[in-house]
Amino acid sequence: MLVARSAEKLLASNRLQACAVCLGRWLSVQAGGCRGKALPRRYLGQPSPFTHPHLLKTGEVTPKLTQTEFELRRHRLMGLVASQSAPSAPSPHAVVVLSHPTHIMSHDIPYPFHQNPDLLYLCGFAEPDSALLLVSGSPPPRHRSLLFVPPRDPGMELWDGPRSGTDGATALTGVQEAYPTAELGRVLQQLTEDGCTLWYDEAHVTHPKLHDEFLRPLLEGRGRSGAGLRVRSPRALLHSLRAVKSTAEIQLMKEAGRITAQAFKKTMAASEAPIDESFLYSKFDFECRAGGANFLAYPPVVAGGNRANTLHYVNNNQLIKDGEMVLLDGGCEYFGYVSDITRTWPINGR
Repeated sequence: MLVARSAEKLLASNRLQACAVCLGRWLSVQAGGCRGKALPRRYLGQPSPFTHPHLLKTGEVTPKLTQTEFELRRHRLMGLVASQSAPSAPSPHAVVVLSHPTHIMSHDIPYPFHQNPDLLYLCGFAEPDSALLLVSGSPPPRHRSLLFVPPRDPGMELWDGPRSGTDGATALTGVQEAYPTAELGRVLQQLTEDGCTLWYDEAHVTHPKLHDEFLRPLLEGRGRSGAGLRVRSPRALLHSLRAVKSTAEIQLMKEAGRITAQAFKKTMAASEAPIDESFLYSKFDFECRAGGANFLAYPPVVAGGNRANTLHYVNNNQLIKDGEMVLLDGGCEYFGYVSDITRTWPINGR
């Protein structure tokens, strides 16, 4: 468990204790209501309008998506959650969404990090080992929004890069409050003791370590408590919201499609016989990134000849011979939005 080592962290912990006791003092979420905190004039754990003005405008959390849009997403989710309560017996609700962890390739070499899309959808925070907590208020859909994030650590940041910290997290995302990740367990315990219905997708654990440390004890103890902890999954409600795209989201999806289409054209133009599938793989990857994509949406299929009949052929390591067709199934990710295109063509152009 993380330990608060500085006076600043200790003060944050004391403030959190007060908030955990006074959970009845709700704040209403309104468009633009959480803005106003100045961004720290330093690098955060993800691009910000201060460090990346070529990508982000003031008020944007991620390209084209503003604090207001993320606020409205949380607002809509809590409205759906409230609608699931019986009018005759309303109860407080707490929604928990965990980040993804950093996965290790070998020893201390990490794989590129990819955030849990559900957490990214609700607040835009792109760092690992974090969690979003939404606690209902009265009348619904009023709620409090809290982020739990890795604390600043100069030693770790020397190796892994800057962290946003609690001040950077709230200033960038517009979430009302932020605390060190280690405080999540204590707040959840208080909420469950107060009779909250916990909305948590225990069937799809996104961060095993945070789940085991903070959620599993609550879930395992629900049968031993008096009234029993009520646990429901927010997955269906959240994904129903994600299925309806805003104007800004449609623009991001179109850009992902445009980048991918251009990458396909340039990969086709580079084809000749014979050629290795790995060359076309690397050409497609390069053109997507050169066009502005963050990375590929998934491992592409680059299959020559009969290998195209294997649906998930991703070895991409065979020679494509003159006269054979090649199938490329690929896409890119552009700030959380992805494309998926499949095309076939004769490797010799005829």
